[in-house]
Amino acid sequence: MTTDALPSAAAERLVGRSMALPLWGWFTLAFILIALKAWFTTGQGMQDFLGDMDDATRLVQVREFMHGAPWFDTTTMTMGGSGGMLSHWSRFIDLPIAAMIATLNVFVPLSTAELIARAVWPLLVFAPLLWTLLRTVTETADEAAGRIVLVLAMLCPLGFYQFDVGRIDHHNVMIAATVSAALVMWAYPASHAAWRLAGALSGLALVIGFEALAPVAALAVFAALWGLYDRRQAPFACGFTTALMLAIASGFLLTIPPSRWLDVYCDAISLNTVALSLIAGGGLLIALSPDRPRHVAVRLAIAGVFAGAGVIVFAKLEPACLAGPMGQLPAELKLIWLDYVAETRSIARDLLNGKIEQSLGLIVFYGVCIAAQVHRTVTTRKATDLFLLATLSAFTLFACWQIKYLSYASFLALAPLAGWIGSVRGSEHMSALLKQTVLTVLLSQAALLGASSKLQKAFDAPVITADSIRAGADACELNSVVGELAALPPGLIAARIDLGAYIAAVTQHRVLSAPYHRIANAIITNHYIFAAHSAAEAARLIARENIDYVVTCKGLDDPFVADPEWRGTLRADLVGGKAPDFLEPVALANPHSLLSVWRVNRDKLNLQP
Repeated sequence: MTTDALPSAAAERLVGRSMALPLWGWFTLAFILIALKAWFTTGQGMQDFLGDMDDATRLVQVREFMHGAPWFDTTTMTMGGSGGMLSHWSRFIDLPIAAMIATLNVFVPLSTAELIARAVWPLLVFAPLLWTLLRTVTETADEAAGRIVLVLAMLCPLGFYQFDVGRIDHHNVMIAATVSAALVMWAYPASHAAWRLAGALSGLALVIGFEALAPVAALAVFAALWGLYDRRQAPFACGFTTALMLAIASGFLLTIPPSRWLDVYCDAISLNTVALSLIAGGGLLIALSPDRPRHVAVRLAIAGVFAGAGVIVFAKLEPACLAGPMGQLPAELKLIWLDYVAETRSIARDLLNGKIEQSLGLIVFYGVCIAAQVHRTVTTRKATDLFLLATLSAFTLFACWQIKYLSYASFLALAPLAGWIGSVRGSEHMSALLKQTVLTVLLSQAALLGASSKLQKAFDAPVITADSIRAGADACELNSVVGELAALPPGLIAARIDLGAYIAAVTQHRVLSAPYHRIANAIITNHYIFAAHSAAEAARLIARENIDYVVTCKGLDDPFVADPEWRGTLRADLVGGKAPDFLEPVALANPHSLLSVWRVNRDKLNLQP
């Protein structure tokens, strides 16, 4: 053997040993690598940053629960002004996080316990999803495809971002539950246990939050159609539907007190949701029953009539909910805030507008994965693969519509991509392993996003948000910056909406505005305070809400006051150092603070015309 052959021989031995590693070993290795990467990137800043605003708010809700807040009452007085905020978030997430913090607090200080829980919780939620990906892909393809899907998961940044360390909000649980439900239905079409589990997971996702409504609805529709068209699949569709109905009804009973059963909300489990589920689901069970009519059209008609009746009752209980989860909100909120919420941004619209930094890579990635599943469906001609194709297509459409669905589509897309790459065979000039390795890397979401970003720079395409603006906003949200307000006597603060959750989590202050639609009127009022073109108008609103402090931050307020809509407003005046008489500047301990604070002088406030 020549010396040149030694490295390749060693590499072959290494590859051979790795191939002999059992699947649980591959899973363990992949999970450890993912966890280490998360900790050595995002995790390094956790002590000074609470992450997304939702993570900060979840921490507020968990702390309140640990200090005796009732299970059935999710009201927090830290946001929304004098009325507080009745959160639509479920205690089902608060409970395990609170239990973890309380257990850790036996051994370490509370601040350390919270830090560990924030790091560990999202990874604990991710582990079952990663295992489900491995098992279902292995079941439907082979072990090679199973190993490939683990690597693809490690190279799936916009799938994993909701599971990154620090992400203690509810999104990751909903994603893990919904995607796992779709995968087990695909991989185990003849398993009653799998389909019942899928129904229960789908119902759990809805009980936790209505952000999962579109994917869960798609799963329910496809499961129903499969059972209605294929008599052999009817018992399994019945199991899914029954479990889904029971999960929704149980979630309602376990989270809503009897005194509020008639309070119907569009954005969370309410009586109208339960009624729709029971009526439409009950009709479907009749259509799927063993003694059902033989003709598909009759079965579809039965299911359709009951679904229609469910929608009628749903609408009777609250007509506004026909407009969707945000149907009860004032129209003004959309113009002031909702249109600018990041998670509702559309990658399809970004692509059409030439903003290809992420959109191009994502759409290519989804296109490749759908093509892989189309190829598999045409080859196998199995209903199971048609189900996955329909589900993946629906999830992809949702992701193109709103980026909050990126993780749903991204993780589900890995299954057909891994299966196709695993089926690639070697040739005379290149082994199958080498081909599969190259394809895994080149077709990974990370590689396609990297290429998309480079193209954006090469073609000088418009960016979504300038890096300098992102950095400035991030700096304002650090614990060390927001924490400077803690030295002030507790009070109600009017500040930019993006700061609200961090102020509530880091200090003892309350905030008028935070990025949650349940306090729509407070958000609108907060906007008009800063958008006021006269001192008198600002004073009227500040007095009405009993505001104690007004706060701005250089990285959040300064970059936007040059926009025409903000010229001549209170925000522009404050940034320019021209505060009205009733706002007295407050000196913080840090003379170079990014924050500027004014205390409301009520005597002068009352003198305004």
